[in-house]
Amino acid sequence: MMAKTMTLFFLILIACSLPKKEERVPFPVFSIADDEWVNYEGRWLTKGGILRLELSLRAGAYGIDSDYKLRESFESDSVAHGSFSQGQYSAYLEGNSKQFKICLHDLSEYSYGNHWRYKRPNLEEEIFFTTRGNNELLPCDENYEPITTDKRYTLHKRSKLFTIEGYMSYESDSAIFFERNTRERWFLSDLGEFEKLKSTYKELAKEEFEGVYLKALAYSVSDTSPSKRETSLVVKRIFNMGNDPG
Repeated sequence: MMAKTMTLFFLILIACSLPKKEERVPFPVFSIADDEWVNYEGRWLTKGGILRLELSLRAGAYGIDSDYKLRESFESDSVAHGSFSQGQYSAYLEGNSKQFKICLHDLSEYSYGNHWRYKRPNLEEEIFFTTRGNNELLPCDENYEPITTDKRYTLHKRSKLFTIEGYMSYESDSAIFFERNTRERWFLSDLGEFEKLKSTYKELAKEEFEGVYLKALAYSVSDTSPSKRETSLVVKRIFNMGNDPG
């Protein structure tokens, strides 16, 4: 019923704007400047290891399915496995709220646990999300009920990837990174490899507030730190920590 309503709404919009065919109303939550793809990233802790998810959604119009790309990779002490899916997703506005319900269709086969995947009769496996704000996707069951609301295990809209090199330290209860090439100062989010960063820092730091060398692959996210700072840094992969080449 919701899909039919959204489709009807879209057709009405089209009928009212035929002279301006170039205008296309995007999903507000997926609209970003200069790029038709929006990237999300997150991780899920399982009994056997860590599942990492990278999801790209192509911005679409109300009531019209659009494209997605999904990378799933599983890591443990004994095995590493990955899968890539691409296809179309559907998005529906949830009542009068600004939240969207999202369904990824036709997933590729994946043998390391269903982790949010659901199978319906005569259909390939699907994954369901609902949005929280403009920058976060909550994994859901097939009824769009969130499986978790813990931001450490949801998907966050991210910037493009970039390499950082500088020094990690702590100020009060906040982890700080100083980029020595750009001279920028970032707050480190508790997403990505944060727990590994935290434990390694404790091993290497000899005194309070000491800066420990860090080179890593990273990205930025919005509204993920406890104090709701505008932008934080997330470390995706650690290249070198503690061994400053000078």
